Amino acid sequence: MRSVVLTGVSRGLGAALYTELAGRGDRLFAIGRHFTDVQRTAVDGDRIVLFEADLAEPATLPDAGVLADFLRGECVLIHNAGTVEPIGPVGALPRPAVLAAVAINLTSPMLLTDAFLAARPPAAATRILYVSSGATRRVIDHWAVYSATKRGAEMFVDAVAAQEPDAYVANVNPGVMDTEMQAVVRESEFPERDRYAGLHERGELPDPAEVAHRIIAEHIDRPITSQ
Repeated sequence: MRSVVLTGVSRGLGAALYTELAGRGDRLFAIGRHFTDVQRTAVDGDRIVLFEADLAEPATLPDAGVLADFLRGECVLIHNAGTVEPIGPVGALPRPAVLAAVAINLTSPMLLTDAFLAARPPAAATRILYVSSGATRRVIDHWAVYSATKRGAEMFVDAVAAQEPDAYVANVNPGVMDTEMQAVVRESEFPERDRYAGLHERGELPDPAEVAHRIIAEHIDRPITSQ
């Protein structure tokens, strides 16, 4: 039995991960602001739970007590939710958007990981994945907030991996894909915009379902070994 806690499930990669994991029979605790009609009709009280929360408001996240009521068997946490906004030069960043990005990309994953580890049953096999970005490895002009928050979360996850040597803990770079986040990128003004627009125009953006399948094969189905 596998119990999966997954954030950002209503669209893009999160929706694709949800669909494949649910189709395999995994138990899912799905966290998000919105859910699709298909997801809502799949709720059964035990195997699939939808928990409404806004990661920009970390106080709305489930606590350890709520998660403890759900987790059993192998326990998996996938931090999928994220935001690329605000895109713009430092010196002209909207303060509310910066605060939201820090909460979504960094603060909420930290708090949710803490609650998850506190809630998992004793000796449970454990996996934690943080969906990150190649933007943490190079400077992209006007993406300072996204890169910094994602890089900070990666370091937090690395620290968790060192603390939990018997768990499978990893930062995952899914690469670019055909999601609403990429649509936001194409609609923004920044020096590398044409490169991202070109990927879309040439049909070079993978479908999120393909990326979800690869992530599951590489990080969920593989055996857990000490790190």
